[in-house]
Amino acid sequence: MLSQLSSLSHFVRSNDWRTILAHVNSRDAHPLLQFIKYGICGLGAFITHQVIWLALSVWAFPSIDSEIPKEIRAVNTTISNSIAVLFSTAVAYVTNILWVFKSGRHSRLVEIASFFGIGVISFAGGLLAGPYLIQMFGIDTRLAQVSMAVTSMLINFVCRKFFIFKH
Repeated sequence: MLSQLSSLSHFVRSNDWRTILAHVNSRDAHPLLQFIKYGICGLGAFITHQVIWLALSVWAFPSIDSEIPKEIRAVNTTISNSIAVLFSTAVAYVTNILWVFKSGRHSRLVEIASFFGIGVISFAGGLLAGPYLIQMFGIDTRLAQVSMAVTSMLINFVCRKFFIFKH
């Protein structure tokens, strides 16, 4: 990690802003920059997911109000998350393919199916961490949502980086 930081620092000091920006926007960016770009795309997908989840959890499938029984909150937050994940995964795919990773390891159809498949797997893992905690321990819905997001993010990064896209 230290050598990665050192080489990135040397690159920044040795080049003008136009060259640095071109490198940042390249899919062959320095590994540390690639991770930062992945994080930015992930943040966009996360925000998309949370906005849709929150809207659905307030208006369509109420699950925020602590007065709602924990069993209903758990089911409703699962429904809201199940809808939101479709949109957030689409945002993640489009931004990652345009800015972070190289296509080509698989056909486009296999790539998209794999990307969404891994999204479903990580979402299922997140659901075990989120709504399960509501159901079993009655924790606050927002805290369960954070645990779901963290679990999903970790599974997504590892699987997408090493199994779907070219390095």
